[in-house]
Amino acid sequence: MTTERDWDLVKRVVEALPDGTWTSYGDLAELIGTGPRQVGAYMRDGDVTRAYRVLTAGGTVSEGFRWADGSSGRDVPDLLREDGVEVSTSGRADKAQRMSVYDLKLLAAELDGEAPGDTEDRE
Repeated sequence: MTTERDWDLVKRVVEALPDGTWTSYGDLAELIGTGPRQVGAYMRDGDVTRAYRVLTAGGTVSEGFRWADGSSGRDVPDLLREDGVEVSTSGRADKAQRMSVYDLKLLAAELDGEAPGDTEDRE
């Protein structure tokens, strides 16, 4: 069962993604033990400032992506480029810039002020 604390972690991690990086719905899902669809719904409804930095595993904007405020918002590939992510003309983000679940765990530990190895022992 995903808790409010888990969703807070997702929000904090997404908002702390370093410039020039992106992550996937699946990586975030694995981070907290839920499914990619649930992460997508949270990105849509959870008031996550940088939700556009969460893409499909292939590095593309999800067909279901919606701005939380219901607006059409700005073009996601353009925003990613402004953040330093290389995006092809077909709209695919550079896979080398993807933060994997391992990277996200390290980032989460850093945000919590823990040594990277400490996250394995946490409940």
